Amino acid sequence: MTRFLQNAHHAELAAHLTHWLEHCAGTAYQPYALIDMSQLDDTARRGLMRASWTSTAMLDGSRYAAYDELGPRLFPLANADAVCVARLLSVTDRRPALSVIELPVRNGSAELGTLHWLADAQTADGTRLYCRFTDTRILPEVLGILDPAQKTRLARAARRWAWVARDGTLQTTNIAPADTAEPSDDETSIHFNDAQFAALMQATEADTLFDILNDNAPKTIPTAEPAELWHRLNVLLGIARTHGITDAPDQGQFIFLAWHVSEHFHTLPALAPSFDAIRRGTLRFPDAVAHWDSDIWNQLEAMADRPGIAPAAEPQ
Repeated sequence: MTRFLQNAHHAELAAHLTHWLEHCAGTAYQPYALIDMSQLDDTARRGLMRASWTSTAMLDGSRYAAYDELGPRLFPLANADAVCVARLLSVTDRRPALSVIELPVRNGSAELGTLHWLADAQTADGTRLYCRFTDTRILPEVLGILDPAQKTRLARAARRWAWVARDGTLQTTNIAPADTAEPSDDETSIHFNDAQFAALMQATEADTLFDILNDNAPKTIPTAEPAELWHRLNVLLGIARTHGITDAPDQGQFIFLAWHVSEHFHTLPALAPSFDAIRRGTLRFPDAVAHWDSDIWNQLEAMADRPGIAPAAEPQ
């Protein structure tokens, strides 16, 4: 079973990345591979660090510098040859670890202040957390929730960004400033409001629950490509939320039943009273399951016996 819900690299990934790098121009900005070293095994980390290739610890000088060898590192790609690119792709295959970013360069070194700002998240209640945007499962979510001022702040320090998506293909974006808002350049941490923070937490739920199932009930997990598994898991989580199931343990039990019985088990008419009570907040999902009688379980088992049932569809 795969460790991450991440497909093998697409056959054309190297060619697409090379093409993307060929469009890097000028000396004010330079391309860097941004590797989340925490996603690599010890052998891969040692191999990269022993290679005759200069790299920079992205978190040096920040409040998270103590992550050290497990923190993200920047590898310059301006003069990288095919061998260097192949090494990066080899060590990050099937891992959410590789993105490539164009950064401003001063005196031969990448300017890291804005990346430190993006890594140091502060919530509405003042809590400060490490924002792991170097994890490519999280990166598109982070880029998607930035407000106009935050986008403008990022655009001043990064021109283009590319990353390996869950399906193993290269995804890219041009980072453009928003004309409607001016950022505060003196802030050292990015401030996420409640909606932004909730969106990021929700984006991690599928991977977290997959890890739990992989550790405790691996035989329950369907046979499918990792990216497809993630999509199916994400759809089921969306369905669980429509039924008022928002706590991680309860969501885990919902997913377990979906993959143990049927991804459509929630449509059984006999379960409607249970889900009504859960949505009202008068019943927890595990308590509802504990009180299902033998007739309900017989109906659920009958659903499991039906061959060729398609995966659950996204909630409308």
